[in-house]
Amino acid sequence: MTAHSPPAKRRRVRLSLILFLLGMSAWGLARWQRAAFPVTLVMDGQSHTLFTHAADPPTMLRTLGYHLRPEDRLEAPTWGPGARVILHRARPIQVLADGHSRTIWTRAHTAGEALADAHIALAPGDRILLGDVQITPQTPLPPPQWHPPGHRRTAPPWLQIPTSLPLTILRAQPVQVVGPGGLVHPFWTQAETVAQALAQNDIPLHPGDLSFPLADSPLQPGMRILLRPATPIHIQVGPTLLDLRTRQKTVGDALREAGLNIQGQDQVHPALETPIHPDQTIRITRVREAMVYEEELLPFETVWEPDDTLLIDTRRVGQEGRPGILRRRFRVRYENGQEVARTLEDEWVAQEPQRKVILYGRKIIPRTAMTPDGPITYWRKIRAYTTSYSPSRSGTDPSLPWYGHTRLGFRAGKGVVGVDPSVINMGQKLYVPGYGFAIAGDTGNIAGRHVDMGFDDWNYESWHWWSDVYLLWPPPPPYAINYILPNWPRYKGSRNPYAGLVQETP
Repeated sequence: MTAHSPPAKRRRVRLSLILFLLGMSAWGLARWQRAAFPVTLVMDGQSHTLFTHAADPPTMLRTLGYHLRPEDRLEAPTWGPGARVILHRARPIQVLADGHSRTIWTRAHTAGEALADAHIALAPGDRILLGDVQITPQTPLPPPQWHPPGHRRTAPPWLQIPTSLPLTILRAQPVQVVGPGGLVHPFWTQAETVAQALAQNDIPLHPGDLSFPLADSPLQPGMRILLRPATPIHIQVGPTLLDLRTRQKTVGDALREAGLNIQGQDQVHPALETPIHPDQTIRITRVREAMVYEEELLPFETVWEPDDTLLIDTRRVGQEGRPGILRRRFRVRYENGQEVARTLEDEWVAQEPQRKVILYGRKIIPRTAMTPDGPITYWRKIRAYTTSYSPSRSGTDPSLPWYGHTRLGFRAGKGVVGVDPSVINMGQKLYVPGYGFAIAGDTGNIAGRHVDMGFDDWNYESWHWWSDVYLLWPPPPPYAINYILPNWPRYKGSRNPYAGLVQETP
């Protein structure tokens, strides 16, 4: 028996053959790799350098796992080492239109191009929604979004899956609006009611306008809407201007429709039977008449009456005065609340005036007082404004014969005073504190409660103040007494240096 059996020899032959085949495979693979050439693949704007043995670009893409779609566009001007291959991939878009949903693949850049690829035509008024956002056919589509397949976190671009883009077509309905005169206005709309369709197409439906079908009626495809607009008018009621619309034919009917009643003497311009025309202004003048009463106070008279029980220079009210009332009745015409005419209907004295009676005292009694010049008895005390004069200060020309003489012929000088004879009688003896005893013997330019104290030129004193003037007993006869003295002059005067010299007996 030989050293090596046939089975062992066969095993060695098979092992040698396997090693030979593996060596040849490695040698062939190395030669195959050395035979691959580089190309540049551009996808989605990004460049990728690849090595390939493919005979053409589609074959290369298939070896990468990407299968060209009919909608893809492949640009490869030349093929071979260094070739540049540009792939424009189509994207999926899910289109919902006319109650059907389908997915198309497209390289469109705008919504209109995508719908053209889907062979979907748009009618006037149709709307396009991208998701839930309304767009136009010219709206650019957002860039495609690609993501790894399955649950893979990453993948080369040619293995990524595109995200579908949703496009919805909302179809409009054809509608015709027939206006006044039979004028037809066709349009497309997606409105649900007649009112919405008119509003979307800027066709106003004002209060008072009529439509057939009615404004809240559901819209139907091909519907004809008969529109009967109301006539715009303006109604002036006093200061208020109303802008209304009406389908009435005359002014009177339009006013009744607006709830404006014409009563009494109200005036309407133009007349109630006047036909209505657009933008007409109707003026309503509200007229009413009313009786108005006015009262005028009639002044009462004030009279003075003597009272012999009252002391002289005292007084009291014997009767309060009361004004009378003159009443008038007028017929007053108002237009729009403003008085336009007034007619006197009647007038009468509703209350006679009652005169006011003031009682003045005429009772005279002797009174006594102690003065620096001795006791005096007087019958009246008058508060008078006292001034002074002397012959040279009287304003009389010394060449005149009456120079230095008074009205009663007395020699002008100390002891003779000038008075108003209506207040103090001429010849009345009197006493003035600080001056002494005197007689009213001159007049001059004296009025009211004014006494001008006479002095000689050599003993002259300047007086300009109010003084108490005592009229000495006996009094003149009653007819010669002025019981109601005037209340002038109203001079302020200087401080009286002789005040308080006389002590009157109560």
